[in-house]
Amino acid sequence: MKKFLKRTLIVLVASLIIFIAIFHKRIILTYRLVNKYISLESSNMTSQKIDGLKMSKSMNYKDIIYKNTNGVPLTLDIYSSLKKDGNPSPVILYVHGGSWVYGDKSIPDALSPVLNTFREEGYTIICTSYELKRDKANFNKQVADVKDTIRWIYKNKSNYNLDPNEIGVIGVSSGAHLSLLASYSGNDEFTDDKVLSKYPSKPKYLIDFAGPTDLSLLNTSNLNYDLTRIFNSIKDKNTVIKKFNPINYVSKSIPNTLIIHSNLDPMVPYKSSKELYDKCIEEHSNVELITLKSSVHDLSSISNDDIISMSKGLLKFIILNSPL
Repeated sequence: MKKFLKRTLIVLVASLIIFIAIFHKRIILTYRLVNKYISLESSNMTSQKIDGLKMSKSMNYKDIIYKNTNGVPLTLDIYSSLKKDGNPSPVILYVHGGSWVYGDKSIPDALSPVLNTFREEGYTIICTSYELKRDKANFNKQVADVKDTIRWIYKNKSNYNLDPNEIGVIGVSSGAHLSLLASYSGNDEFTDDKVLSKYPSKPKYLIDFAGPTDLSLLNTSNLNYDLTRIFNSIKDKNTVIKKFNPINYVSKSIPNTLIIHSNLDPMVPYKSSKELYDKCIEEHSNVELITLKSSVHDLSSISNDDIISMSKGLLKFIILNSPL
């Protein structure tokens, strides 16, 4: 009995030492990257150049077709890790916004510096596309596209030296809505490509930039022609809202979530993110909320202060969910 207790104590002490060592390493890494980023942004601000590094100049693989299920080839871009140590690379997947109708997989200038910082630390950045709506709403297909991108990463982990157990997703606006649904739903939900459907679709963590979490809160009274046609195509709005509201999928087992939203957002009500945050707390999910102060939705006119606040929070969140 004494030997057993002694061995148990040794194991516990060893585990505690390992935990402290790892946690301490992440604190140091967070401090170093945050200071590095702030220095970079301060330099950019001095020269009145806030857009940071143009990631498109260092893309490794462009327009890789990850599936083609209905005559519309969908593609992704890969920005490989800049740290060549031979180890499988953690992945950050970017999902663009555009009201489900517009947009492309280009990385916003406001995100480029922080994503390049992670590439230097060993991350691979993947930007995906999804089938844009044309004549009618098709949330089911778009969510399946995002999930199939994650499944593609699992399927092609050896080809690109990727670690599928270390996938984080960043979604902006409508891309955040689709990312929330893709990340919170089960592996067997929202399938499209038959081959890819055999692979897992769960990321480790998720960063939600102003994603609609309750479609009933959206103001659809002053939409442009394209969006009016899309929303008018929805006959049973209650059923659509129930199935495609990310807040309805919240449980204790969802990926760790960081929510970033301006309380002055003119397009998606801040209330949407606050309700998601409250629901996650209620379900004992791991969630954080960063509130921005500038009147911005798509990061295109974000203030310098909010860039710093957003990036520091994003850096810390990813590192604490990181294998580094």
